[in-house]
Amino acid sequence: MSTKLNPRNIGDILGDTFRIYGRNFWELLAISAIVLGVLGVIGIIADLGSLSLIMTWGEIEALAGWIIAGLIILVVANTLGGILVVGALIHAVSEQYLRQRISIGQAYGFAWRRLGAMLGAGILAFLAIGGIIAISVVVAAFSWVGWILVVVGSCASIYLIICWTFILPAALLEDLGPTAALSRSSALVKKNWWRVLGIMLVVAIISGVISAILGMIPTVGALLGTILVTPIYTIASTLLYYDLRVRKEEYSLEALASELHIQIESDVT
Repeated sequence: MSTKLNPRNIGDILGDTFRIYGRNFWELLAISAIVLGVLGVIGIIADLGSLSLIMTWGEIEALAGWIIAGLIILVVANTLGGILVVGALIHAVSEQYLRQRISIGQAYGFAWRRLGAMLGAGILAFLAIGGIIAISVVVAAFSWVGWILVVVGSCASIYLIICWTFILPAALLEDLGPTAALSRSSALVKKNWWRVLGIMLVVAIISGVISAILGMIPTVGALLGTILVTPIYTIASTLLYYDLRVRKEEYSLEALASELHIQIESDVT
């Protein structure tokens, strides 16, 4: 017998976000810190090294190639690491529905297997949105009429960002390829665009306030903020993703367990 999940309103999603975070704080923090912490420390060291090189322009010219290569490696590592962390957090949050104890190893293992699909979806979204913005800015640079295009392009970019809010959980949990994940996310958001925008905007504001406060700590503040805030945003977006599936598809625990490859007892509710 199928056990349907219940829909959530904005109060439920926000409340459950912090309840899940509070109950599983150390596990979720560990998932976030394992990768983001290492990448953040490397970034801090790189920044400090760059500051010392600024004092000697000759050294910058001599090491230009190495500096550029290092920056590219950092960007790639942060992109891969960020997507991997979010995937692991989505898996960990999903386990809460099934009353499963969070396993950091299983969360990362699950995310690792779907990293390619998540990365592909993220790249497609970035290219589409970035392309719209770039074209708008280039046209605006040559004509005052182009500024109208900037406004239109900005609106289109915001629209697509909301439509594609759920590309990572779709790619991770539903075993979809990059283009299918974009289409799936758009289908879930359809007729719920303003609701998704409102909820995620509230979450973004809360996350931004926390990050700003922690950011006042010298050197490591921004890194601490990223590590602590990433689970909040991911939990909220994951709960909203499931809420949309519940409302549109009468999503059930059995379907969730199947996607997570977890055997559940019949009395799980």
